[in-house]
Amino acid sequence: MGSTKVRLFIILFVTLLLVWGCNKDRNDNKDSTVHNFSIFLVKDLSTSEAMSKNLDELPLENLPVLTDKEIRIYNWKEHTFSLKEGFSLERKLEGKVPLSGKPFVVVADSKRTYLGSFWTPISSLYIPDIPTIYSIWFKEHENDIYTIKYGKEQQDPRDNIRIYDSLLSLGKIDNN
Repeated sequence: MGSTKVRLFIILFVTLLLVWGCNKDRNDNKDSTVHNFSIFLVKDLSTSEAMSKNLDELPLENLPVLTDKEIRIYNWKEHTFSLKEGFSLERKLEGKVPLSGKPFVVVADSKRTYLGSFWTPISSLYIPDIPTIYSIWFKEHENDIYTIKYGKEQQDPRDNIRIYDSLLSLGKIDNN
């Protein structure tokens, strides 16, 4: 009888340790949100076609064209960003931006936040009323800064708090 009680005690003790360890990991994960920021190209749609669809229904490329790991700093007031040395956005986009633009989706903390478009400044086509990065061939060469432009005054999608919190937690925000 004595060895049965010892075995039962050991089994209960090990079970309690496993349950405690699993709960501890689950609680730790709740407190430590993984922050991320990325830009994905929209697959097989023109900018105007993408604008006519729901953001959550847009087909995205499998890999982002830009992530927080390539961004050096993001100026929140101006919505400009610079990239880390050695990363070329132009090279990643080469041949992918037609004269009619190439739609993209900004993703922050794994949530789609807004639709934008890469646009070439040599295009004479209509420029959409969505945030646009013209600077892939028209960036400020001396500073290597890219600008996300948006012409409308109402409800600027670039001012999304999820994007701000994500970039701030990653140490990427410059408010000057």
